[in-house]
Amino acid sequence: MDKIKIFTNPIHSLVMKAIILHGGQGTRLRPLTHTGPKQLIKIAGKPISLWGVLSLRDIGIRDFGIILGNNHPEKVIEYYGDGSKFGIKVTYIYQGEARGLADAIYKVKDFVKDDNFIVYLGDNVVLEGLDKLVSFNSSASILLARVDNPNRFGVAVINNDNKVVRLVEKPKERISDLALVGVYTFTPEIFHAIEKIKPSWRGELEITDAIQELINEGKEVSYSIIKGWWKDTGTPDDLLEANMILLDRYLETVNKGKVVDSRVEGRVVIDEGSVVEKSVIRGPVYVGKNCKIRGSHILPFTSIGDNVVIEDSEVSNSLIMDDVQIKGLSITQSLIGSGARVLKKENLPTGRIFIIGENSLVEV
Repeated sequence: MDKIKIFTNPIHSLVMKAIILHGGQGTRLRPLTHTGPKQLIKIAGKPISLWGVLSLRDIGIRDFGIILGNNHPEKVIEYYGDGSKFGIKVTYIYQGEARGLADAIYKVKDFVKDDNFIVYLGDNVVLEGLDKLVSFNSSASILLARVDNPNRFGVAVINNDNKVVRLVEKPKERISDLALVGVYTFTPEIFHAIEKIKPSWRGELEITDAIQELINEGKEVSYSIIKGWWKDTGTPDDLLEANMILLDRYLETVNKGKVVDSRVEGRVVIDEGSVVEKSVIRGPVYVGKNCKIRGSHILPFTSIGDNVVIEDSEVSNSLIMDDVQIKGLSITQSLIGSGARVLKKENLPTGRIFIIGENSLVEV
């Protein structure tokens, strides 16, 4: 059972396939992504991509295609399997070398056949507006949000008749503040448009160019503007912010572990097999399975993975991945990769910030 619930209005009759993009190298998140895809990094107790999968499932979509890149695709397959444990069906499609979003989408042509489909970037967290997006009567529909820094995104230009007339990938000049947030719905017409475009200056087939081709052909592209929170989790700061927001909005108290001589305050999840002893936990905090927390303070907006040992430490506003050991330290605003050990050797000022990759040993 999911310990963090997303409340939506299910559309059980919806017939549409979903495509989850799980490629990319995650260069801005190294060293965390040297040993696995960024979409599997856990925030608020779930891998980033699973937040999107569950949101789409909860509006009625059951048939998923996951596009795999060349950064440890076996880990994605190991996690999602055939999808049955999440109430969905999963088909895997290999992109191989990343040649752009449009290239990845073109590779699902045989999977979607004649069906309409939704594309969701697996490193984004977009939980609002999905139900409106899938109810479209055009050649494509895009989800937009107003941003202060449109040069980081693909943007859409809307005319006075409220029609999408132009899309530009990462514009140098400010032509619009409406950014594409990484969720699209298409009819199979998009495949013909992709066949007509050429690689951009980045050497990639841009989805903005393919959608622009639809517009140039006189096809209608509809849109929705979301007013709530969404996140492109491309940097460590983005991950910490997403973790904080998701814990704050969706965490519900669940205690399946054992609490001994400890104080637990606020909304806290303690999963099966975990033991909290002589410690203080102030939520919102997520503690995974089979963890051991002794003599420590776990403060708000901290997410802890499975099989983690924390002793004589204070951890706040941090992401701690699976199989981590922390002893004798005060850590804040940190990301600690799976299997890392962070141990105190000598006196250390409090409040250190770490970004540590998998299987590392840090003695300070």
